[in-house]
Amino acid sequence: MKIEVKGHSGCQIDVVNEGNEIYVYKSTADPKYIKRLVLQAEKQRAAAEIEHQHIRVPKIYDIEKTDETVVVKMQYVYSKNFIEFFEQAGFEQVDYLIGALEYFVEHEISKSKLQTVSSKIFQDKFSEIKCKCEHNPLYQDDERIASILSRSELVFTNLKDMLIPVGLCHGDLTFSNILFNGNNYYLIDFLDSFLETPLQDIVKLRQDTRYRWSQLMYTKRYDAVRLHIVLDKIDREIDSYFSNKYEWYRTNYPVMQLMNILRILPYAHEEKVLCFLKETLESLLDGLDGKRYVENVGDCGEGTSSQTFSNPLNTRKSLLVPVAADKPEYENGLPYVFGLDKDGVIICIKSIMGLEFEKFDNIYFTVLRKHNERFFVADSLKLQFKRLGVKNAKVVVLDEPTQDQAETIYRTIMLERIEDSIFIKDADCFFRTDLTDGNAVAIFPIEQLEVLSPKDKSYAAVDDMYYLTNIIEKTVVGRYISAGGYAIKRVETFLYYYNCLRQYGRLYLSHIIYAMLLDKKPFRPMMVEEYKDWGTQRDLMRYE
Repeated sequence: MKIEVKGHSGCQIDVVNEGNEIYVYKSTADPKYIKRLVLQAEKQRAAAEIEHQHIRVPKIYDIEKTDETVVVKMQYVYSKNFIEFFEQAGFEQVDYLIGALEYFVEHEISKSKLQTVSSKIFQDKFSEIKCKCEHNPLYQDDERIASILSRSELVFTNLKDMLIPVGLCHGDLTFSNILFNGNNYYLIDFLDSFLETPLQDIVKLRQDTRYRWSQLMYTKRYDAVRLHIVLDKIDREIDSYFSNKYEWYRTNYPVMQLMNILRILPYAHEEKVLCFLKETLESLLDGLDGKRYVENVGDCGEGTSSQTFSNPLNTRKSLLVPVAADKPEYENGLPYVFGLDKDGVIICIKSIMGLEFEKFDNIYFTVLRKHNERFFVADSLKLQFKRLGVKNAKVVVLDEPTQDQAETIYRTIMLERIEDSIFIKDADCFFRTDLTDGNAVAIFPIEQLEVLSPKDKSYAAVDDMYYLTNIIEKTVVGRYISAGGYAIKRVETFLYYYNCLRQYGRLYLSHIIYAMLLDKKPFRPMMVEEYKDWGTQRDLMRYE
């Protein structure tokens, strides 16, 4: 059996079944690439001889070279790509990866020698890039490219000799060149670099973690917000680790990254790639000029929100029930969660009746003004509060629809100046549980569900110490669903992570919790009882 795969370099990739074994054949007949492929294969063969913690390199079995072709036979690895891996990775798996990458680069540094590298090497390389760009018809009359080249030329003209480690490097250490097999990571497509330095590998890693290069190349659907969260985390850790250890990294990284991105420029032809290169290069040049340069946009590390409130004497607990969804089917009718059950209880109020009201200082139901004006939902809710003897409940009315549930919670907190701890409860389900004082997520075993609609659920993984290790939308990662209850110990923490992640698009509460998990903020699972899923009006009818 032979499967042909197009390689990014123009090489031919064949996956071949020979007997009971599967091999990868990488080949080229391009005279300009024959020598380079041989060098890359020899580099990979040498790297495969070195054992690393979690880092592996596919074995090279044969390099067959003629005057016209070269064919490299190597080990086949069953694996996931970086998107597939990151979409499901729990915080421990992300930690393993960060540690493995740091260990790998540290090994390269230990086998390299700190040397003074002449600035002329960079100046000559830039001259080569500039010449190619000037002969690229796509760049004719492009004022942004002309400006980038002019500003870059000034950087390299004024560049001083660099003191950096010279010796070992992968050469193209992006996530597209890493195969993910459990907690083992296989490096492929080694590349001969104009300068063999471990700094180049850090630069290539951050080409992905900071600038999202490999993400740009990916065309299938994926959870972009979750990927941003993971990449931001890895970027912070990689940058912090090497910044704290090595002066040569702090001093020379910006120029090396500039050269790295410039080297892509002559070969770009897609519009999205051109836009990426222009924006990235301008940002790097602005940083080198001292105008503006924020290394960690989207930083969700330690910190607190500037939008916090003061309550030094008491610790308050608030229950938040967002009921502000603005779906097309609600244009001409009452949202079903404001309807009555067979006992005359409004559904969204019924959703919280499995909780102990006395444990909360305040209860907030957040609704849309358009629903309130058409269906008088606030008055209906208040009448029910009175009927049920709930004295600490309040209806919060939002003037405009929100992007998502996370924004509804955020706006409720800001409008009501909510302090201390919060418990967020979905309005379309019911459960009973014992409340916790810390961070927690309500969970329910999948096997106990009467009906499961997988695409409508989020899922949670729990370790042997009974801590949450992962939470994810639409993908089963453990034996529990997220049951629609979320405890956040400090409201400031929610605000901080919300503000960090807001830029990335539609937010689920699971995204915020996942970002907190990556930053080692522990969450306990809360096992619930009597779980009832009212995700749709049809689901509700099953329980009536």
